[in-house]
Amino acid sequence: MTAPTTLPNLSVLEVASLIPGPYCGKLLASLGAEVIKVEPPGGGDPARRRGPFPGDVPHPERGGLYLYLNTGKQSITLNLYDPAGLDLLRHLVARVDMVVHDYTPANAAAVGLDSDSLLAANPNVIIVPITPFGSSGPYADYRAGHLATFHAGGEGWLLPNGVALDTFPDRAPIVAGGNMGDYQAGLTAAVGALAAVHHRLANPDASGQMVDASAQEAQLSVGYMPIQRHESEGITETRFSRYFRVGGVLPASDGYVELLTLEPRQFQGLLEFMGNPDWATPEMFSDPATHGPELNRHMREWFGQHTREWLYAEGQAHGVPVAPYYTPSEVFTSPQQRERDFYAQVDHPETGPLEYTGVPFQFSETPTTQTRAPLLGEHNVDVYCGLLGYAERELAALARAGAI
Repeated sequence: MTAPTTLPNLSVLEVASLIPGPYCGKLLASLGAEVIKVEPPGGGDPARRRGPFPGDVPHPERGGLYLYLNTGKQSITLNLYDPAGLDLLRHLVARVDMVVHDYTPANAAAVGLDSDSLLAANPNVIIVPITPFGSSGPYADYRAGHLATFHAGGEGWLLPNGVALDTFPDRAPIVAGGNMGDYQAGLTAAVGALAAVHHRLANPDASGQMVDASAQEAQLSVGYMPIQRHESEGITETRFSRYFRVGGVLPASDGYVELLTLEPRQFQGLLEFMGNPDWATPEMFSDPATHGPELNRHMREWFGQHTREWLYAEGQAHGVPVAPYYTPSEVFTSPQQRERDFYAQVDHPETGPLEYTGVPFQFSETPTTQTRAPLLGEHNVDVYCGLLGYAERELAALARAGAI
C-alpha cells in the first residue's frame, strides 16, 4: 500500500526558474503535491545550464542546481509568448489548485500570469508570485537577483568578514554564500502557500487568493532585530556592534572555528579555557575597541595549536561559545545526518544514482517523497493529452508551431 502524503490532492502549476519559485515547488512536491513545471521550449529552465555537472561536462539534463531543485515534479514545455501557448496556459490554470510563478506584475500581465487573468481562468486558484520586492509598491517591477535582494534586506551589511573582525575593519559588505536569500524566499513562499491551502480546506467555498511573496521581505523577516533597534533606539548597527570585536573566525590546526563571546561570564570562561594567559585580563575584554586587535593576535596563535574538535569540546565545557567550521564533505559524511537518513539516493537516466539532501523536516505519519527531476518536456503527453485531452497529432502540430 502506498504511504499517505501530506498534500495528496494538491495540484500546482510552477512557472518559475532558477531558485526561489522552484524551491517553493520542490517543498510542495516533497509533501505529495503534484507539481507541473512549465519550461520554455528549447532551453528550459536556466538552472539546467548551471553546474555543477558530473565530470564538469555541461549538459542540460545533468545540471546539479536543476536536478536538486526540481525533484518530484513533471516537466512540460510551453511558449508563453505564443497565442496558442497562452490558450494552453488558461486551460492548465483551470485544472490546478495553485499557480507558483516568479514574474513581476508587468511581465506577468504580458504572459497571462496576472491575477485577473488567472482568476478569470479559475476563480478558485491560489496564486503565489515570488518576486524580488513583491507585487506592489514602487519597486514591484524591478528585476533583481540574489545579490540585490539579499543586500536590500540589510543582512550583507551585518555579516562578519570571515576572519577576525579587526583584520579588515573597512572591508565592504559581503553576500551570503549559497544563495541563502533565494532559498529563504522560496521557503517563505511555501509557508504562505500552505496557509492558503489550509484556509481553502477550512472554507471550501472560498474564492481564490494571492500569496504575494517578496524575496527582500523574506530576508527582512529573519533579520528584523537591527531594524527594530534603529526604530526604537535610533541606532544603526554595524558588523562590529552586532558581532563582538574579540574573536570571530579563528584558525585551528585542522581548519577554522568561530568564537563569539558577548558576556562577562563567557570572557571568564575563555580565560580559564586558555589557562589564564598573562597576555589577557578580564579588563581587556571589557574594552574591545582598545584591546581587541591585541587579544585576537594572541588568540589566533593559541587556537591554531589545537584541533577544531578539541576546541569545540573543551570550549563548551568551559562555557565558551565556540564552534567548528565544517567542509561540505564533512557535512556529507556526518553521522548525525546519516543516522537521520537526511540523504536519499535518487536515480536519474542521465546521471545514474546520486545522493540528494532531503527536506529539513520529518513527519512521523506522512513521510516526504523524493523522486528524480524530470527531463525537459518529459510529461508533455501526460499533461496535454492525459490532463487536457489533446490528441497526440494536435500536440505534434503545437510543437511544430512553436507553442510547446
